[in-house]
Amino acid sequence: SNSELSSSELIRSERSSTGFKGVSNSGNGATPYRVSVQRGGTTVTLGRYATAEEGARAYAATPEGIADLAARDAPPPPPQPQLPSNSELSSGELIRSERSSTGFKGVSNSGNGATPYRVSVQRGGTTVTLGRYATAEEGARAYAATPEGIADLAARDAPPPPPQPQLPSNSELSSSELIRSER
Repeated sequence: SNSELSSSELIRSERSSTGFKGVSNSGNGATPYRVSVQRGGTTVTLGRYATAEEGARAYAATPEGIADLAARDAPPPPPQPQLPSNSELSSGELIRSERSSTGFKGVSNSGNGATPYRVSVQRGGTTVTLGRYATAEEGARAYAATPEGIADLAARDAPPPPPQPQLPSNSELSSSELIRSER
């Protein structure tokens, strides 16, 4: 039952004047604390209570409160590797392209407005525009921070593959090295 919930199981909120999520103070009569949730884009009032804590216990027992409690108590996600910010990338870390009129991969010049440089990538067979920038270099910095730019940078900076052994051409083979067929 709601009365069995401990204080630590109540969902606190710094944004609420009552200190509890889903509980507001209407200031009217013997039950001034209203509990409400959003369901399907509609505010649903679940009841009115004499104290904010009673309202918080009612909220904590709702599907919304149970989900909030689970999210609050879930372990934090593992840290993500820190990618350099766009401004931390050196000019050498930008992906250059001789085929692009801007000189940078993923950056094209639409030639209009204050932000003529468009950054786009191919994802799932679709061209996705990621933003527009005032300079080609700004666009290149944005591209370099995308998964595609990071992969391009890694491929560019990877060591070259080991050389393949050179086989002699047929004209360089002596007659004793040729394989004869009896057919």
